[in-house]
Amino acid sequence: MDFSQMKEQLRQSLQPKRFEHSVAVSETALMLARHYGIDEDKAALAGLLHDCARKYPTKDFVDVAKKLGVPLTDIEKAQPILIHAILGPIVAKRDYGVTDEDVLSAMRYHTTGKAHMTALEKIIYLADLTEPHRDFPTVDEMRRLTMKDLDEAMIAAYANTMEYLMHQHLLIHPDCLDGYNDLVLAAKHNKKE
Repeated sequence: MDFSQMKEQLRQSLQPKRFEHSVAVSETALMLARHYGIDEDKAALAGLLHDCARKYPTKDFVDVAKKLGVPLTDIEKAQPILIHAILGPIVAKRDYGVTDEDVLSAMRYHTTGKAHMTALEKIIYLADLTEPHRDFPTVDEMRRLTMKDLDEAMIAAYANTMEYLMHQHLLIHPDCLDGYNDLVLAAKHNKKE
């Protein structure tokens, strides 16, 4: 299946606004990949399909994961919206024939992040956060940081996300905290050198 066929299949499986968001993430990821010298095809594909599991209603994510034999943590069960990123690579393999592990991993961690992210993983995370339809108080600053330095942008993104989650009394996934700590430690180490 080529990219245009995947795009059409995705259009048929998602709600129109979710599809528009997915296309915008793909285009943003492609722009960032060009800017940072990362594989453009992988970025465009991971961006397009990052939310492909959103074809399922959020209320069904736990049941779908169970049927597919996907183990979930208590945090993921308590905040099922996180599960779409876990299901995404499975749906991408099964429904779209995607086998590239870089693409699948970028899809998997586009919501929580993680420690030791690749540039492609960071690009998909940040493209999802900063695509043109996004509108939140610090989005312009996030867009500026994203074009300046991926690690700096990720630190700010993690901090903003965790602050929001804490204010809402929502759980913070350990991968998010691990990703933040990893980048802050690396930044401190680089300053010492």
